[in-house]
Amino acid sequence: MPTNVPILFLVFNRPNQTKASLERIRLAQPSRLYVHGDGPRADRVGESEQVTAVRGLIDHGIDWDCTVQTLYRDTNMGLRAGVFDAIGWFFQQEPYGIILEDDCLPDLSFFPFCAELLEKYKDDDQVMHIGCSNLAEDFTEKNVASYVFSNFSFVWGWASWRRAWERMALDLPGLEHFKVQNMADTYMLDKFQQTKAGTNNSWAYAWFYTILNHRGLCIVPKVNLVENTGVGAAGATHTTGKNRSAQRRAQAMSFPLVHPAQRRPDPRLETHFFYTSQKKRFRLLLWYILKKVGLR
Repeated sequence: MPTNVPILFLVFNRPNQTKASLERIRLAQPSRLYVHGDGPRADRVGESEQVTAVRGLIDHGIDWDCTVQTLYRDTNMGLRAGVFDAIGWFFQQEPYGIILEDDCLPDLSFFPFCAELLEKYKDDDQVMHIGCSNLAEDFTEKNVASYVFSNFSFVWGWASWRRAWERMALDLPGLEHFKVQNMADTYMLDKFQQTKAGTNNSWAYAWFYTILNHRGLCIVPKVNLVENTGVGAAGATHTTGKNRSAQRRAQAMSFPLVHPAQRRPDPRLETHFFYTSQKKRFRLLLWYILKKVGLR
């Protein structure tokens, strides 16, 4: 069935990944599609041609009844400023919606999953993020409930609300107070400080901080709904190494959805999210999260 939920599609310089993800969007047939395309980097040979090819796929690949708005940059803004500005542009026009990057290949059940939960929690200020990747599905797929609440804001295919994004700021307001009151993990403090200073290229750390700082909740489906086709692929910015735990195929969600009986993150499951990652930063991140919510 066509989805009535608006979608923001973030593209850049990867025609192959863009084509595959656009085909999934075409099958979902959203009535409103927003596309943000960052500009080429002046020092990257051949990137201008790749960016042009990606935009051509968008301009000629939408063959269903759909209102399309594009925001194509002439110069490169980078991930940090570019994605932040693109999501802000999206939520200026829509009260809620889905955000997909060019390397996020969702199962078709991803779209009705997001649609139902966006509507269910639209007036619940504590629920701030629906993250549809799950790297610990071996431990969650047998759950009765269709999803769990977590402190992890997974951004490989996700959805949110304007009311939540309005709290987002790249300069991490209140970080010094947050550090004094809650921060024990030097690693995460360093990352948050780098984000505040603009010395890293991440918008996701600022979003993660925003959710933690407002004691928000994130939703994680019991099965992985989005495959990341950019892990280890040519042209990847951050996921350049081999990470088998991250290279999970998308599965289908069963309907009707079964809603969880409790809203509090399960510390055992948070530990599983921790152990399924091969990167030290996630182990440190989990330790910090558990300490912050009083589970360690």
